[in-house]
Amino acid sequence: MPSSDEALVDAEDLRAFSSELFQRCGVPGTDADLAARMLVESDLRGVHSHGTRAQPGYLHRLKTGAARPVPDIRIITEGPAYAIMEGDEGLGQVVAHRAMSIAIDKARGAGIATVSARNSNHYGAAAYYAMMAAREGMIGFATTNGPGVNMAPFGGAAPVVGNSPLAYAIPAGEEPPIVLDMATGWVAAGRIGVARMRGEKIPVGWGMTKDGEDTDDPAEASIVLPMGPKGYGLAIIMDILSGPLSGGLASCHKPGRPNPDQGHLFWALDVARFTPLDAFRAEIDRQIRTIRATKPRRGFDRVYLPGEIEWIKHQERLKTGIPLHRIHLGELEQAAGELGVKPFWKE
Repeated sequence: MPSSDEALVDAEDLRAFSSELFQRCGVPGTDADLAARMLVESDLRGVHSHGTRAQPGYLHRLKTGAARPVPDIRIITEGPAYAIMEGDEGLGQVVAHRAMSIAIDKARGAGIATVSARNSNHYGAAAYYAMMAAREGMIGFATTNGPGVNMAPFGGAAPVVGNSPLAYAIPAGEEPPIVLDMATGWVAAGRIGVARMRGEKIPVGWGMTKDGEDTDDPAEASIVLPMGPKGYGLAIIMDILSGPLSGGLASCHKPGRPNPDQGHLFWALDVARFTPLDAFRAEIDRQIRTIRATKPRRGFDRVYLPGEIEWIKHQERLKTGIPLHRIHLGELEQAAGELGVKPFWKE
């Protein structure tokens, strides 16, 4: 049940509303529908940090010219198992969806394919793109760098690293896919923003103040902390794969630039080229069930696989609706008012 600060909204109504907002900013209908679907999928999975809560920021970028509503997205160079794409500062969701679609198509022919994209924007939740491949019987991977830096290096007290995420999706059979989607910091910055919105404290260790001091106040946590030395190391590698490899910049060289020129990297691996797909799916199902049957520790109700909690939420919220915080709805309502759109929950 939603809390007293939340309201339930229907996923289809939210998709249509989100798409209309994008279209009012000049985004073509097909692209607007695509971007809206991705945002609502994140809300359905309970990942509100990367759902429609982020849309006012995307709309602002479109209105100020920092993102192009009708970009010239194109392949710069390609081969049988790779491609480099120019995003032309389009919406990250549109650029990324096209890039992963190309990786999947090429993997059907080559067995595995990698596509990098440059000059893009924030693309939302990395899991969405990895899951595109899993739906095709492939293992998918997605990563991205950021518009700048918001994370301290391990042992550092100032932001000089991007909190680059990474996502894998593994197809299963009767079970839901295994989906690992993680920031390289202890949490994504958006997760701290959600805690701020809800008036909740954050665990010490998630972030620091601008002066480099630990804090449990999300309003003061302007610097994300890495997930130890391992998270810091992964952040550096993901940044390189997304930025310099695509011909762009490392995140530490972007602050102050008017356009962030975000880079992404995707790959898809066709499982059937390595082993019979049905047998693979059956073994993944068996693995999932074996791990799930593990005796839980004290304080835990059961063991979950990566992405399973989000999968359960997705199924439940399709039926019952998505709980959105009143501040979340208020920010969407303000953005809609500026575009002359009446929120459906006000009708």
